[in-house]
Amino acid sequence: MKFGDNCWVDMQQADKNKIVVMPLGSMEQHGHHSPLLTDTYLVTEIAERVEEHLSGQIYMLPTLWLGASDHHLDLPGTVSVTNSVYSAIIKNIVRSIAKAGFRRLLFLNGHGGNVTPGTQAITELTNESDVYNEMWIALSSYWTVAAPAISPEDHGMQTKQLTHACEYETSMMLFLHGEIMRMDRVKSSPPLINSPYFHSEYGGRLNVAKRMATRTPTGAMGEPQYATPQKGESLLNAIADEVIACIEDFATWS
Repeated sequence: MKFGDNCWVDMQQADKNKIVVMPLGSMEQHGHHSPLLTDTYLVTEIAERVEEHLSGQIYMLPTLWLGASDHHLDLPGTVSVTNSVYSAIIKNIVRSIAKAGFRRLLFLNGHGGNVTPGTQAITELTNESDVYNEMWIALSSYWTVAAPAISPEDHGMQTKQLTHACEYETSMMLFLHGEIMRMDRVKSSPPLINSPYFHSEYGGRLNVAKRMATRTPTGAMGEPQYATPQKGESLLNAIADEVIACIEDFATWS
């Protein structure tokens, strides 16, 4: 059920054990070929599939399109808030859901930059008050939840994992919104660093702070030229199924 379709009296009488799910997106550059709202479009599509399948078991909040994307600001069009502001936003969302009496809240993330401030927010908040001892509050990115289901060999991918404006994201966007994709402008950048300790696209054993324009001048990673709508459809189906399974499991936590 969509959270916002209810009136306040419905929320007062609601089953407070139902999971409240909030998708998290962003508005930021996605290379020369994919729109600024790519992350928001993708996580919203997954959330809509989840809501349709679990309509009687969850409350789905609208996607938060504003993300922590300061590392993308060098490339025009990005709209962002700082990590500290983003953490404050997440905390206030949790406070609101807790005030309404709900005891299970899952942030379904679609933008990598939201992970650190979002996790910091829920960690700090649960340490501030015993109120949250009676709640389960979780945050994860859809690609993390669905990791076992999106192995490259299962979907015909040429690259090994999802990154940014990559073969994976581009394939899903071609399936969902091919009419606004500009594949004639695809430009990818080779990884700047590929060492045993850090890969500038895939990460590694070191956490390295770099703005996106210094990691990939084009704003895109991961060979988007190999993307197809067919790969995108396959990925979205697998991701949605895995997120649904995760939420069904989350609902059983005592």
